[in-house]
Amino acid sequence: MRLKALKKNLVKKGKLPYLITDLVNIRYCTGFSGSYGCLLVDGERTYFISDSRYEEYARSLLGDDVTFVLQKKSLPEALKKLLGGIGAQRLNLEEHNLPLSMFMQLKKELPDTELLPAGDEVNLLRMCKDDSEIELIRKAVRIADDCFRHILRIIKPGVREWDIYVEIDYFYKKNGCRRTSFDSIVASGKSSSMPHYSTSMTKRVNSGDIVMIDMGCEYEGYNSDLTRTVFVNSVDAEFKNIYTTVREAQERALSVIRPGISAGSCDGTARRIIKDAGYGGAFGHSLGHGVGLEVHELPALKSGGTAKLKKNMVITVEPGIYLPEKGGVRIEDMVLVTDNGVEILTESPKELFIL
Repeated sequence: MRLKALKKNLVKKGKLPYLITDLVNIRYCTGFSGSYGCLLVDGERTYFISDSRYEEYARSLLGDDVTFVLQKKSLPEALKKLLGGIGAQRLNLEEHNLPLSMFMQLKKELPDTELLPAGDEVNLLRMCKDDSEIELIRKAVRIADDCFRHILRIIKPGVREWDIYVEIDYFYKKNGCRRTSFDSIVASGKSSSMPHYSTSMTKRVNSGDIVMIDMGCEYEGYNSDLTRTVFVNSVDAEFKNIYTTVREAQERALSVIRPGISAGSCDGTARRIIKDAGYGGAFGHSLGHGVGLEVHELPALKSGGTAKLKKNMVITVEPGIYLPEKGGVRIEDMVLVTDNGVEILTESPKELFIL
């Protein structure tokens, strides 16, 4: 069904044959999850090119509409034979993941083939999830929620950021996940002012600290992404107010999300709340992003973003306020765009936690 939808779009846009080199996009189209392969989509057939390491595996999962092609020498050599066989004089290239070195090799070894930049058609399809994808994402989100409840019991003065980090990783793997979606962020005290802080192996949580935790897991290929900010033993008046502001910004953004609204409008709704509270310069990143086979994918909910939200997109909503040398607060949920609004997938509580 996915290849059928892709071919329909490619025919409509005149982009056949189309070469897919992004392994995530190949997995989306075929189920192949190995480390090497390319997919050549044409009107009559689709060809999956890989080497002998993956021949048996690939043949076992490719559908009747996909032909396996064993690459014996170079990729350009395999493509040259295929393109000659279908009588193609041009090749449309997936853009965002094609290395310059590969492009130059194709240009050198396929001198009679016109190489055309042809956008990222699979990424566009991936924005709206089907029922099977949504179910896997729900499971990944549930595991992340369970993990957050688990680690709340171990956050206390004296524990290292790294101890919490390792516990997150262990919990995920004990509960059916092969890996985390990204390196978990456990940022305590002043370090919480850095949105993408690198968790310390030695720094310990102190009484009075802010602890910002950003984490996610990959379940059967699909990802979750969750951020919560908690306080250890106490919270000062300024950060209590900041927490309230960030939560209000998120709730207001959630209230406007629906099919047809622009990504920039969603971002602007949250950004105005933070600006009006006097922290406009302290929210530097975008409001959110799509989540699926990758933890960061289209659409991007960013300032000025023109992409329109659609039903069955799964996105994050994650406003934050960060004060250098003081600390930061971020609250992040994953949501599913529905017919007339959103379903919040994340169930971890958002009230201010003082542990």
